[in-house]
Amino acid sequence: MKGAIRKGTNAPANTVRIVTGRLGGKWLERLDYTPGEVLTISAEPGLITYERQENGIARTLELVKFARANKLWLIQVQTNGGQLFIKIPKPCFKRANVSPEEPLFAIYEDGLLKLQKPELS
Repeated sequence: MKGAIRKGTNAPANTVRIVTGRLGGKWLERLDYTPGEVLTISAEPGLITYERQENGIARTLELVKFARANKLWLIQVQTNGGQLFIKIPKPCFKRANVSPEEPLFAIYEDGLLKLQKPELS
């Protein structure tokens, strides 16, 4: 996982502001993700969850209402140089209390892709 960062405009020199993050690689293809596929994203402390949704204009309008009502984000699977990736919205990092540089476990089951902070004890 890579995150693009830049210095905040009114922040001390040693701080950064998360701008965007991306999750990608051949493994997305192996999980049958396709370009343009619609996903919802939810976040809670230590966990970011992507859920596949049906595509289609009518369904997308329903999803927008659903996402707003449940404080979720909507994104689409994208390609860059022939490789699939999905974005991680900046507010999602904040709600999950995660930075792009942190290692996360990626767990996939039943259409859900979960990015979870390791629990260190």
